[in-house]
Amino acid sequence: MMKVGIVRQNKVRGFSSFLLSFFLALSLVFVQIPTSASAEVGVEKDKIYIGTSMPFSGPAASWGIVAKAMETYFKYVNEKKGGVHGRKIELLARDDGYVPARMRANIEELHNKVFAFAGLLGTANVSANRDLVAEKKVPTIMPLGNVRMWVGYPKEKLRYFFVVYTDYYLEGKEYANFALNDLKSQKIAVFYQNDDYGENGLKGVKEVAKDKVVAEISHELQDTDFSVHAQKVKDSGADTVIIYSNPRQAGSFVKKLAEIGVKPKIIASFPLADPVMIQLGGDLWDGAYVGGVIKLPQLYPESKKIFDEVVKYNPDLSKTPFLTLYGILMGMVVEEALLRTGKEPTREKLIQALEGMKNFETPVGFPITFGKDRRHGANVLAIWKVSKDGKYEEIKPVKFLEPLF
Repeated sequence: MMKVGIVRQNKVRGFSSFLLSFFLALSLVFVQIPTSASAEVGVEKDKIYIGTSMPFSGPAASWGIVAKAMETYFKYVNEKKGGVHGRKIELLARDDGYVPARMRANIEELHNKVFAFAGLLGTANVSANRDLVAEKKVPTIMPLGNVRMWVGYPKEKLRYFFVVYTDYYLEGKEYANFALNDLKSQKIAVFYQNDDYGENGLKGVKEVAKDKVVAEISHELQDTDFSVHAQKVKDSGADTVIIYSNPRQAGSFVKKLAEIGVKPKIIASFPLADPVMIQLGGDLWDGAYVGGVIKLPQLYPESKKIFDEVVKYNPDLSKTPFLTLYGILMGMVVEEALLRTGKEPTREKLIQALEGMKNFETPVGFPITFGKDRRHGANVLAIWKVSKDGKYEEIKPVKFLEPLF
């Protein structure tokens, strides 16, 4: 009997040891699961990935320089500062050719690879894809397009977007006042892209200039010949043309004006402020007035210092200071947001960090403020005059406009 008891007891002890080992192993498995599950999308031990979709081809290809400049700024941060919290910032950039469907495909590809988006570009593109970004819950820093698309946008979706961009409608009003009061314009023509970008600029101009607007000339993205458009300006007798278009088509249009002997004063929306337009627009761009929304290196010494340091990593960017500075500004906002997010970043922490950004001013940009109920971080406009040698003169100092949302 004793032997049987010992055998049974040993069996019980053996089974208990088995159960203990089983549950210990099981507990280790469950302990590891949260660690794996908590790893945030786009975050690695030594890297953090930011995504963007911009036009590197098509009529707005020049605007793709913004992404190249942002990538170059990240290289500067990675080499000079070791990244952010020990992680190098890597940009995953995709070309969309200024086509909404291609941006959608890029977002579908990138949303589960990147921590956040920065600088999705184009009014039509962003407007067509904002719901997708919100659905994927990817924080998006500085999407570039008509800010009116965000007015009235559902709050639960808007929480993923942090906008630093000037309103085309208010810009149009400022340009009309400038044309009438400073340039003494009597007849104004508006050449505009047939989308929300162009239409909101046109609306702002008409609000102020009223019957002084003698020609409203729209174009489509597929247009390549601007003979008819230029002839309409000539027939209208306009002494001033205000332009809301993309670089390639705006340049072709202005060159066509010169070809038929029409030489009006040119005022162009701020996305056309880069000296690249001197090559695209030709001699008639000499003396054009453009919008200023950043601290151009020629006008702000503190901007020139950081500009010169960054472009060492990509000297070609020195030829396009406005677009390059816009990319640097975007990179600086991303960098600051990541710093504030902390060493264990999550998308939710990033949103909270951006919401706490108050009067954040960089050497290249004007103060930015976000909040739980504010997603329009800056709405500013100056007016600059461009000369054919690429020099700028400040005609109207920066004006701080009210945020819209």
